[in-house]
Amino acid sequence: MNCINCFPFQMLALALLDRIVSVDKQQQWLVYLSNSGYLKVLVDSLADDDLKLQSLLTPQPPLLKALYTYESKMAFLTKVAKLQQGALELLRSGVIVRLAQCRVYDMRPETDQQGLFGMRESPVFIPAPVERYRQILLPALQLCQVILTSSMTQHVQAAGQVLQFLISHSDTIQAILRCQEVSAGSFQELALLTGVISKAALPGVLGDLDIDINEGMQIELQGHIGRFQRQCLGLLTRFSGSDRLRQFKLQDDHAEGDRVNKRDEMELAMQQICANVMQYCLSLMVKNAPAFEHTICLFTPSLSESTNRDGPRQDTQTPAIQYWRLPGLGIIVYLLKQSANDFFSYYDSHRQSVSKLQNVEQLPPDEIKELCQSVLLAGVDKISTAQKYIVARRRLVKLINNRAKLLSLCCYIIEMCLFILWRHLEHYLLYCTPADSQDSLLASRLPLKSRKIQGSFSSDPNLDFRSGLSGVSQHDIDQLQIEATNSFGESLQKKLLDIESLYSKVRSRYTFIQALVRRIRGLLRISRT
Repeated sequence: MNCINCFPFQMLALALLDRIVSVDKQQQWLVYLSNSGYLKVLVDSLADDDLKLQSLLTPQPPLLKALYTYESKMAFLTKVAKLQQGALELLRSGVIVRLAQCRVYDMRPETDQQGLFGMRESPVFIPAPVERYRQILLPALQLCQVILTSSMTQHVQAAGQVLQFLISHSDTIQAILRCQEVSAGSFQELALLTGVISKAALPGVLGDLDIDINEGMQIELQGHIGRFQRQCLGLLTRFSGSDRLRQFKLQDDHAEGDRVNKRDEMELAMQQICANVMQYCLSLMVKNAPAFEHTICLFTPSLSESTNRDGPRQDTQTPAIQYWRLPGLGIIVYLLKQSANDFFSYYDSHRQSVSKLQNVEQLPPDEIKELCQSVLLAGVDKISTAQKYIVARRRLVKLINNRAKLLSLCCYIIEMCLFILWRHLEHYLLYCTPADSQDSLLASRLPLKSRKIQGSFSSDPNLDFRSGLSGVSQHDIDQLQIEATNSFGESLQKKLLDIESLYSKVRSRYTFIQALVRRIRGLLRISRT
């Protein structure tokens, strides 16, 4: 590839390789590319691309040929990584190590605050520096995510290499996790990043790294992982109905053209972020304490977040929780309620869009025009009626697919919320010994399990979840049981069971929600006295 100086030939060669890998069901070409060293040469060329890509982040960049070549190269590598054998070959070729060495990912430009809500950007031929940066970063995150998903037999090795990539660019990673901008691009970054972190920054991964780590380096690496974990947990307070996101949801529903598409992208990204964080919480709990009675508590026994937001003044902005503090279990309850409400909204929208698609010719002219304006920026009145029907169908198909993805994410979030709520309630109501308890019977109830619970927190220093247990009093537990009984009422339970009957019946996890609802309901009826 380096010997080809002509830009069109480079793009054509990469497109041809991409197509060959797509149709090569026996993976013979993949084996040839790997054994002959061509795949390794392509991976090593990323180091040469680094300097060229850095020059593209200036306000007045040179020609963007290097960016287009890089995008094509990363698209091909991602296509290879979708195959299990391809992911393993890329790991052997050191693709993640090369990405960790690239300095361009550390050159994140300042975001444009005038682009708040992602609705004010004016279309230009040359993208702004922050958009060019995202065109460079997002393919790298996508490649990491695909490798983590595909490398099942070597997942620990893949997670270790991806973790080194995250730590090498930790300033950039933490800036993205702080999420100071509300736009389609920033949410897409965050959705991909949380997906990568949820699969890579897991307990025990440091022990499987292929590098010699002394005690000082281990403490530093654990500090990075701990910050990633706490910042991910802190995202739940940002994306479960915070004030800025509620303002975004109240944007004009009749926005035209690209604004509608951006709103759809942002909504999908927000749900994906929540789903990724919930998956991460589940992984942290299960991998640290696989036995039910040894639960790792990621959330304190407080439902104040849920009760405050469900109160009469929902328009009041909820104060953000500092990322170094554990959030309360009320965040999970609030997200559960919000996801249940969102599900029915998406379900109705999906059903209406399907009905409209089946009867496009019978829709009123104003509605056809509105659908067309969501696709075409201008000139709707100049096209024929038949063309309007084609454009309207295109928009409805896109809307149906978008709502189908949102329904799947909402159902997944609901299942994860219920599981995490159940595990925490089970620990706090059955196994937790209050710090102020004087009852020797209660204190000696499960001495071995209690010691295992406390020991599990100190076994992995990059987790700082002991504070979730250390200050729990009998009053906290009693208050938790009362508030949880009120929050997890009959109306919410009926909604959850309706969701399962409407959506989960054709899926393998059917009755999962029903079983969790039954277990939570049983826990709340148990008396600790």
